[in-house]
Amino acid sequence: MSVPDLGARGENVFIGWCEPEGFRAQKSQADRLGWDYLLEGEPLRMKEHPLDSQNDLPKFLIQVKATEGSQPPRIKLSALKHLVDADLPAAIVVMFFVKDGRTSIRTLLVPVDQKMIYDTLKRVRSEEAKGKRNIHRITILVPLDRAMELSPAGEGLAKALDGMLGGTTADYIAGKVDYRKTCCFDNRSIVGRFFVPGENAGEKIGQLFLGGPRTLKVTDLTIERRRFGIPLDNDRDQFREAVLELNVSSSMSTTVELSSEAGEWTSVELEMFVTPIFDGKLGPVRLANNFLEFLIDFPKAEANLTLNYDGERTVDLEEAVAIIEIGVILARPQKSITLRFKGKELKLEMAPGEGPFAHWIPAAPVLRRIVSAMARAGRQTARRFKFADFVDWVDTHIEFLAVASTPGVNIIFNHWPDEIQLTSDDALLTPFSLECFGSRYTALIELPIVSSSRSDGGHAHRWSAPCCIRGGAGIECRYV
Repeated sequence: MSVPDLGARGENVFIGWCEPEGFRAQKSQADRLGWDYLLEGEPLRMKEHPLDSQNDLPKFLIQVKATEGSQPPRIKLSALKHLVDADLPAAIVVMFFVKDGRTSIRTLLVPVDQKMIYDTLKRVRSEEAKGKRNIHRITILVPLDRAMELSPAGEGLAKALDGMLGGTTADYIAGKVDYRKTCCFDNRSIVGRFFVPGENAGEKIGQLFLGGPRTLKVTDLTIERRRFGIPLDNDRDQFREAVLELNVSSSMSTTVELSSEAGEWTSVELEMFVTPIFDGKLGPVRLANNFLEFLIDFPKAEANLTLNYDGERTVDLEEAVAIIEIGVILARPQKSITLRFKGKELKLEMAPGEGPFAHWIPAAPVLRRIVSAMARAGRQTARRFKFADFVDWVDTHIEFLAVASTPGVNIIFNHWPDEIQLTSDDALLTPFSLECFGSRYTALIELPIVSSSRSDGGHAHRWSAPCCIRGGAGIECRYV
């Protein structure tokens, strides 16, 4: 008498379920790739949608496992790996039989979901780390903790498979492929080891963390990729010589205030970059944005400030004015800088000396009023321009810009009507207008007359007056 084939019994039972559930079952010859059947579902066509847009034709890979008793059956690790690798929905059907029974008394459907993908790939990598690449010789218990119950006669198979998809077949496959490629590659999965030659190796490494593109020449570089925290000898690259480039993110933001003895003050926000601590020593700290960099070297007790006023840089109006304001402060003989972060304050006196930006001093106050007026009007120009073009504009209008910030002015009118008599209490109201990169800035200037004189020819008068802004300022936007 032949020995009963439990596997064949389970497959014969399963094939009888497929047609009533709406599937056509294609038998996998020799079952070498991890599944017994390819199930093809009949397409469901809906009248409320065009036929050409209904492209979902579900297909499933099914592995059938039969067992006598109550314990889960075993499955080859290689078979699970095939089900994971296949770009189709996959599941395991587990049938429980009594001794020599002809029909199953219990049936479960085990989906190849993200948890099974994770567990399978982790087990495969663990075995390979032990030197065991012949995973077809390794068997494991079929996990039943997430199994879906079917009737002993297979009723509910189609519903269970559709529920496993959770949407369209295409979306399921895309999610499976993405998860299979990315699972357990976290932000610490790549480990690099290298040697930095030279006595100042620690200082060189610290420079990498100060922000911006930073490069470092190294030797004996090994890049090791770890998945599930497990390294493999065949998952690493080695280089005799290499150049490392590191783009780091700032650790926090901080506010930097600059002021001069003349009363100028401005505040800018900078990103903070901190170097690692080597041998218990704190390295340099870099504070920077697009145009200002402040480097503090605590071991050397030094600090350097760099203003980027490269004319070829593209800036917006706010950034251009901020550069002008900082340049004005640096042009003063005495200035200071204050750092504020996390409720702490650090004030530093800058070395005395005048910077090369004294020609911007008359322009800075009015430029800030222009930007403030735009903000109050709620009209921001989105235009960006070269900083050199902005500097040329400032130089061209420097006399006009200086009017609103000069303590006293002299105004000459070539024609003076004889019938007009002015006293020291009289004042002149005159409009002030500038075109500024697509916008017009207008203000009303009040000039109280404190003295006046008339030329001998009677055709010219000289007034002496302080200068102030009366009322407010407005912005007229011109779109060009």
